[in-house]
Amino acid sequence: MTSLATDSKQTDTRPSAHPVPAPGTWPTAPVSVVILTLNEEINIAECLASCGWCDDVHVLDSGSTDHTREIAEELGADVHVNPFESFGAQRNWAIDNIPMKHEWIFHLDADERFTPELVEEMRRVIESDPTEAGFDVPHKLIFMGKWLKRSGGYPTYQMRFFHKDRMRFRDYGHGQRENTDGYLGRMKQPYLHYSFSKGLYDWLDKHNRYSSLEALQAIQSGKEPLGLRRLLVKDPVVRRRAWKEISFRIPFRPYVRWFVTMFILGGVLEGRAGWSYIRLLTIYEQMTTLKLRLLRARSRAGAERFEKDDKPKADTKAHDAGDQFFERGAEDVPLGPAAENFEQRAAAAIKVDDSGQLIPESSPWTFREKVIRSVWMLAGRPVFRLSFHNWYGFRAWLLRIFGAKIGSGVRIRPTVNVEIPWNLDIRDGVTVGDFAILYSLGKITIGERTIISQYGHLCAGTHDHTDRRFPLIRDPVTIGSDAWIGADAFVGPNVVVGSLSVLGARSSAYKDLDPATVYVGNPAKALKKRELH
Repeated sequence: MTSLATDSKQTDTRPSAHPVPAPGTWPTAPVSVVILTLNEEINIAECLASCGWCDDVHVLDSGSTDHTREIAEELGADVHVNPFESFGAQRNWAIDNIPMKHEWIFHLDADERFTPELVEEMRRVIESDPTEAGFDVPHKLIFMGKWLKRSGGYPTYQMRFFHKDRMRFRDYGHGQRENTDGYLGRMKQPYLHYSFSKGLYDWLDKHNRYSSLEALQAIQSGKEPLGLRRLLVKDPVVRRRAWKEISFRIPFRPYVRWFVTMFILGGVLEGRAGWSYIRLLTIYEQMTTLKLRLLRARSRAGAERFEKDDKPKADTKAHDAGDQFFERGAEDVPLGPAAENFEQRAAAAIKVDDSGQLIPESSPWTFREKVIRSVWMLAGRPVFRLSFHNWYGFRAWLLRIFGAKIGSGVRIRPTVNVEIPWNLDIRDGVTVGDFAILYSLGKITIGERTIISQYGHLCAGTHDHTDRRFPLIRDPVTIGSDAWIGADAFVGPNVVVGSLSVLGARSSAYKDLDPATVYVGNPAKALKKRELH
C-alpha cells in the first residue's frame, strides 16, 4: 500500500502536553504497523494520522459495529477481520495471517500514537541489523491533557516492536506475555497513550472486564513459587512482573497501591490529574480484589461451578467471559477457546475432591479494621521498631494511639512483634523481652508484673480445622499477675495462665496452667509448685 494520506484534520488536536505533530515531516522506517481495533471510530483517524510515515499499515478488527473499518479503509489502511479470542491469540493471528511488507512489526492500539523520535529510533535499530527477537517500548500516559509521569509509573514497558519470525505471544491475565527464546531489547523513545480518549465510562467498562481476568490469573499464580530472585535482576520488565505477582498475595492491595503511587512514586505532585488517576487505579484494584474473593467463595460451593458450558458460542469475546463468570455463574457462561483454557486453568488451581481442604474463608475483618491495620503496618510498626531501646514510654504511648490498654511502668522492647494493638490489655509493671510475639488476633491480657521473655509467643488466633471453610478463631490469651513466660515458650489460644505460674523455656501450653505452678515440656506438664522467697 502507499503511505497514508494525512491532513490537518487527522492530527491530534486534543489539549495535551504531547500533541501528535503532522507526520508529513517525519522520518520513515521499514516497519509494518498492525492496529488492533473494536469500535474505535473515535480514535482510528488520529491513530492512522500518526502512522503517516509508514508504507504498510494494517487494521485488525475484532468485529466493530461502528464505522471503524470504513474510516480505516478510506484513509488507506489494509483492513482485516478476525473474531477476538484473546489479546495473545489476536496478535499471533496477525503475525501468521497478514501479509506483511517488512520483517519488523509494531503493534499499536487505536488510543495510542507514534512520535517522530520513536520512528527515528526504530529506523536506527533496524539499520544496525539487530539479533533481538523484539524490543519493549515505554509509553507516556496522557490524562486530562497532562503526561502523568509519576502516577503512570513511567517508564513502564510493553512488547510492541518485534521481528515477525522471532516472536509469538501467550495469554496472561487480561493481556499477553512474550513467547520466544530470543533476547529482548529495550527502546528509549516512548509512544503516547490516550487511555481515556473514549471517555471515563469506556475506561471503567474495560477495566471491569480486565479485573475479572486479573482475578482468575491471581488464582493461577497463587499456586506457583514467587521467584523472589527476579526482584534483583536489571530488567525493569521482569522486576515489574515479579512485583505484580507478589502484590496478589499481600493484604490491603488497593490501599497499598494508592499509598505507593501517591507518595512513593510522587503522584501527589501531579495535581488533580494525578490524584484522579490514582483514585481510578485504586478502584480497579478494589474490583480485582473483590472478584478474587468471590472466586474463592465460589469454590466452597463445589468445583462443578467452574465447569465450562458444553456448547460455547464461537463469537463470544474472551474479555467478556470474566464478567459473565462472576455475574451469572460459570455454568451459564459461553466461552471462546482461549477463555475456556484460561477458565479451566483457574478451576484446576482451586479444584478439590470431596475429602480435600478448600481455600480459607474470605477476610473476617471489617473495612475500618483493615484501614487501621494497614496504617499500623505501614507507619506505626516501623516507628515502633526504630525507636531507641530505652524509649519504653514512647512505645507505650504509640500502642495507646492504636487502641491498646497499657498500664504504667510497662517495658516493651522495640523488637517485639505486635499484630493488632487494640486487642492488647497490658497491666502495670509488665516486661516483654526482645523478639517476643504478641499475635493478638484475639484479645491478649497480661497481668501486673508479669514477664514475657525473649522470643516468647502469645498466640490469640487459630483456625477451625474441622470446618472446610477453615474459619478464623480469635480466642483470647490471659496471663495472670506475677507470671513468667520463659524464653521461646508458646501459649496457645484460649489458654489461661494462672498468677505466679512459670512456663519454662521452649515449653508450649495448650491448656490452662494452674496458679503458682512451674510447667515445662511440649505439651507443658506440671513440674512443681512455685515458692517465692
